Amino acid sequence: MKYKLVYSFIFIVFSICFVNAQNIKIKKGIVYVDDKECLTIGGDPNNVSFYDLNDNEIIFLKFIRDSKYGSLYTKITFLESKQSFTSKSYIFSKKLLIKKLIQDKTLENCLLIPEKVERFVLKYDENVEQDDINVNITIDRN
Repeated sequence: MKYKLVYSFIFIVFSICFVNAQNIKIKKGIVYVDDKECLTIGGDPNNVSFYDLNDNEIIFLKFIRDSKYGSLYTKITFLESKQSFTSKSYIFSKKLLIKKLIQDKTLENCLLIPEKVERFVLKYDENVEQDDINVNITIDRN
């Protein structure tokens, strides 16, 4: 009896998780969300531009390797709001970026919500490119 209850509970949890998930596919430079054309993608593997359906560039994703800040991090720029952030511990792929934008309701009906872009930036920004300034002051009393 206990096993049936446990298996039922696990099944319900997994069902709820998968029912709310959005189906995101990227094929031939087109992003499909739930089989509906949503965005287009251009660029090369290290520099990726996301365009809305009106062909306006809205997001720029850059993979940065071998820099003084570590081996790999991503920089994402929201072009209309001129906001950007860097992330080292959470490497955003094209698909993962779209998934997070949808989960955080920053991308709804294939449109960026300007009011939510700032919150998204604050949430994921790790300030990887921010230089740390260390100042050592010594006082010689001789």
